[in-house]
Amino acid sequence: MTPSTSPTTAPLRVRSIPAGHDYVRHAVGLATGGPPDPAGIVVLADPLLDPAEPSRWWPHPALEAADRPEVLDGADLVHVHFGYEHRSPAQVAEFVAAVRRRGLPLVVTVHDLTNPHEADPAAHLDRTGHLVRGADAVVTLTTGAADEIRRRWGVDSRVIPHPRLMPVEVTEPYRLSRLDQRAPRPPERRTVGVVLGSLRAGVAAEGLLPQLADALPAGADLVVMVRSDALAAAHAPGHARHEAALALDTLAERPDVEVRSHDLLTDDELCRALAGFDALVLPHRHGTHSGWLELCRDLGLPPVIPRVGYLVEQWGSPAGSYDPADPTVTELRRGLSTALGGPPVPARAADAEDGAVAAAHAALYRAARAAVASRRGVDSDHVFPRD
Repeated sequence: MTPSTSPTTAPLRVRSIPAGHDYVRHAVGLATGGPPDPAGIVVLADPLLDPAEPSRWWPHPALEAADRPEVLDGADLVHVHFGYEHRSPAQVAEFVAAVRRRGLPLVVTVHDLTNPHEADPAAHLDRTGHLVRGADAVVTLTTGAADEIRRRWGVDSRVIPHPRLMPVEVTEPYRLSRLDQRAPRPPERRTVGVVLGSLRAGVAAEGLLPQLADALPAGADLVVMVRSDALAAAHAPGHARHEAALALDTLAERPDVEVRSHDLLTDDELCRALAGFDALVLPHRHGTHSGWLELCRDLGLPPVIPRVGYLVEQWGSPAGSYDPADPTVTELRRGLSTALGGPPVPARAADAEDGAVAAAHAALYRAARAAVASRRGVDSDHVFPRD
């Protein structure tokens, strides 16, 4: 019997920053706050920040450990995923030092080397550098990102691919309905989708969408989804995304374009909307990896991928792509042809993927804890008092 499955081995309690996120739920494979999994891992639930919005985890209190050390109570290991962009680089360095002072292993997953929601990448790289250099183990999602981490900070990373984004019971009915729609049927118009969300800094609109509309093949429509509150705010003169709002107004006048404004969508509502598309064009201006790609995979929806960061590597199979710095009609038309005319997106083996990713994390946690214990010269299962 291995140490991780021994009944005498104490559970390893992980303070995940955050715990309540779709990626974390599938990557670790556990219900937060529940009993340990067979490997003895317990993911602590995020603190309740607002009873009126119990699922909200941001801004995560654990990142304030330098000033509030009690936020790490009950944890045997800290794992940072994301949600630290509101902290200054100096505050992130202080957080790392606070985790060290507690003798807790620190695991960091580098999802983004370039934050997709920030126009200037420098501060995010500075924050992330403090985490990477101070971590006992570093995880990332692609080999390309691991190579960049090594070049920047001289630190080796474990590559663990992104698991599915949403539960099978949410996405599978829509994936199967999309397959049915691909069966031979009378010709009809196809729909290309773009999701702009809240029009954050990293989302292209005015430079991409007019070109994309002109690149539509015959018999295709473009649907642009955008949050109604963000679009209303962007119509104000002087707003940072005012030009995007004007571009959307112009596009909406075309008969083959629908600008679909909407409120915050539930997971089911989002998947239902995406399942109505024949291809999804990702509008990223910059970034490293993308959960949208995994949602496309979950739904069997072919993407057209901007060549930024390691998105093309993350997808891992043939796909249409384009240069977001210069999105030409010719290249977008070629990308749409690949997405609309290619074979179905391969179905993912959800349970096997989640199981492999969760097992990799459990092994990484145990190794990080043992390494810290070894440095302190104590038994790794008795590093911290149980409370």
